[in-house]
Amino acid sequence: MNNRFQRKPLVAALLASLIATGPVLADSAIHEQISVVPGRQITPKDEAAISSTAVKVLRHIAEARGALQGETPDLDKARAQLQQSDRLLDIIQASVPTTRIKDRIWVAKKHLEYENTEEVLPDLVPIYASLEELVDYVPTAKAKTHLDNAKQALKKGDKPKAVEQLQAADDALLYVEADLPLSGTRSLVNRAKSSLDKQDAASADQALAVAEDSVVYVSMSFQSPLTQAKAALYRAWQESELGERAFAKADLNAAVRFLEQAARSDDKLTREQAGDLVSEVRDLHSIIDDDNGAFSSRLETAWHRVKAMSERSAEQISTGWQRFRADDGVKKDLIDAKLQVSLARIDRFKANDAAAAKVELAEARAHLDTALKQASDDKRDAVKAVSTQVADLEKSLDSGNSQQGDSLAFGQVESRLGELIHQL
Repeated sequence: MNNRFQRKPLVAALLASLIATGPVLADSAIHEQISVVPGRQITPKDEAAISSTAVKVLRHIAEARGALQGETPDLDKARAQLQQSDRLLDIIQASVPTTRIKDRIWVAKKHLEYENTEEVLPDLVPIYASLEELVDYVPTAKAKTHLDNAKQALKKGDKPKAVEQLQAADDALLYVEADLPLSGTRSLVNRAKSSLDKQDAASADQALAVAEDSVVYVSMSFQSPLTQAKAALYRAWQESELGERAFAKADLNAAVRFLEQAARSDDKLTREQAGDLVSEVRDLHSIIDDDNGAFSSRLETAWHRVKAMSERSAEQISTGWQRFRADDGVKKDLIDAKLQVSLARIDRFKANDAAAAKVELAEARAHLDTALKQASDDKRDAVKAVSTQVADLEKSLDSGNSQQGDSLAFGQVESRLGELIHQL
């Protein structure tokens, strides 16, 4: 990574001004750009804290596993180590960009238990402010809509509706590459503790073995090839917008290098997608100096593809399906269905390739059909509903309609799949 923002303070200041401008201008920038502008990477300070703390979590989990080996496993020692890992996971969670606003939403919901709705209205002010800050990290439009609905419910004195909308706002704020692996790790550690309570050392060790995979991902996720490629493409976008084409070209080269690493992945789909993206990003060099808008459009499309693949990687790790595939088959198929819907949206509305989008939607439905066969009774209806939505998207392609409403419909299906993945 080069030092352009240290040597070019004006560039950094201009970028910061996009967020720091007055309310009207900031709101305009959000509405114009949030659907296409990549979310900012987690800060280097947060990244360092997460990585170093995750390594300590890994050590405690390894110690717990060590205590569970042999003919006389030491269950108390394992429990003590897992308590330490829980404390460290709390520290990591506090470094994730979405945590502060989720805490504020929790406070507002808690106040609704014993205060009247008018007294809770002021709690929304810092939540709105935090949403503005969070624009750099994750899309916030959906959360803001739910927060607006909560505000209206509070004004009408409707506590149940306000609680429902506040929870919906919380659910809409998901920083996939950090939140999901952390959630998966906690779930596995809790599974291990439950096994220890049942004196089942073998099951506890099995859960912790998978938890180690999740913790390793948390410690390295921000340095993974796909995450780094996504960040490099974002920097290239920023620099090209500010006329810093030399820097943009350098970051395109960096993105190519990271994508070449991803193309050597053990995962077949990652290899194929990353391999295609290598040549696609290389081609951007030849058009960066043109002023016809093609560069920005194609760069945006490439970024969306890398983002979709990076999220899939995080979602896979969060399930631990590499070792528990028999237990998590439904989740794996939902993850792959979400990826195919994402790729279909990108091909249809960014690359204008309806034929490719149809193929990807068909693959998404195939994954959903498989998931439906394995889903538990309490999830079957939800999976079936999403499958119906995907079928509707296929019909919209057949009609040739490419209105913005259809693009939003794709996004809604992706969001619903993301919610189901997070719930499992």
